[in-house]
Amino acid sequence: MAAHTVQTTIARPWREVCDFLGQAANFARWASWIGPTLECRRGGDWIARRADGAEAKVRFTERNAFGIADHCVLEAEDAARFVALRALPHGDDLSLCEVLLTLFDDAPAPQALVHRAEAAAGDLAQLKRLIERERR
Repeated sequence: MAAHTVQTTIARPWREVCDFLGQAANFARWASWIGPTLECRRGGDWIARRADGAEAKVRFTERNAFGIADHCVLEAEDAARFVALRALPHGDDLSLCEVLLTLFDDAPAPQALVHRAEAAAGDLAQLKRLIERERR
């Protein structure tokens, strides 16, 4: 299985970034792989509706104090995409946070993972703009 990690530095304290990522509803505001809408339905299931109208169930890691915001997008019964997402303190500089996103893919075409990683890098840039703008 191939993996690719992208990262960005956000000019906000680690704890603030963790709080933002700990709220599942915020993902629709920056994560294109989830889609422009995300809703919590009865029973606690999160459902993403993509721009093409397709629905996918999304399972999020429970909110935690470690900066782990992993999630899994279940596009079909046998098609799930796991995304490892971590917010880390940026060394001794408490005003900065490092965010790392790792994608996994077992598709036979390695170019598909490269394309998804490029899109994820754009999404992290959107996350950075959003948090830096809102949290001031």
